[in-house]
Amino acid sequence: MTHLRSLLSCLLIAGLAHAGLAQAEDVILLQGTDPAKGTVSDFKITVVDEALKRTEKRYGPYRYVQGTLSSTRERMLQELLLGEIQNIAMVATQPAWEEKLITIRIPIDMGLSGLRIALIRSDAQARLAAVRTVEDLKALRMSVGAGWASRKVAEMGGFSIAPAENYEASLKMLLRERTDYFPRSLNEAFSEYDTWHEKAPELAIEKTLLLNLPLPTYVFISPKAPRLAQRIEEGMESMVRDGSLRKLMLQFNAEVIARADLCSRRIIEIENPMLSSQTPLSRKELWFNPRDPKTGICRSGKRR
Repeated sequence: MTHLRSLLSCLLIAGLAHAGLAQAEDVILLQGTDPAKGTVSDFKITVVDEALKRTEKRYGPYRYVQGTLSSTRERMLQELLLGEIQNIAMVATQPAWEEKLITIRIPIDMGLSGLRIALIRSDAQARLAAVRTVEDLKALRMSVGAGWASRKVAEMGGFSIAPAENYEASLKMLLRERTDYFPRSLNEAFSEYDTWHEKAPELAIEKTLLLNLPLPTYVFISPKAPRLAQRIEEGMESMVRDGSLRKLMLQFNAEVIARADLCSRRIIEIENPMLSSQTPLSRKELWFNPRDPKTGICRSGKRR
């Protein structure tokens, strides 16, 4: 009888805890978007929203509050630490962010943003087409934002870079022939090209190279919102298990993947010494590989 009472008490406590968990409302404090970059894909928030929906039965309702755009990565980090006007960000990882914030180590786009093609001036195509190795690439000058994670990777790797205050300044450096190429993720490259090419007809998409820079985009959560982090991580793991994260990523990026012609490009591997030892590189199900037969993109698994 004593054992039965103990069991019933445990079940009652667990039930009350679950009820309390589901009664609370999670508030997602989002930053604004930057119109200077052209059309901004809502893929990241779609993934987060799906993760929240999948956990609604366990955690209860949720709502969004839209905030203003943080001017720099450093300012965004400070806002996330405070957790008052922003408690979530989906950005490329940096060591300080993983150390100070709650990190959901599932690349939200399955590492697609680490596959980069370059914006160039059309007269630079021959120089880029001649690149065969990462050392060849280092001989050319790269546009990059001063506060971006990719800048730190490029510096540590010995690349020749020209840091600029922001995206538009980086693009202008390219157009003014102060740099040779401006690496961008696939969805950035084409939307930016479509936005700018009428104003800058010399702007072009480089045709032959695919830069593979392992730089995962994670969901970072304020340390003031551990429950929200746990909830989103549970939802995203569910999406990985049933293949819906891959399916959603391919659906949202079908056009740019087709435009990029990934299967015909020569891959240049770029080491990222900044990656944390906790980066889940061994979890192959978390990373997009265009030559994986599951994607149906390339008929052959061979790299050019």
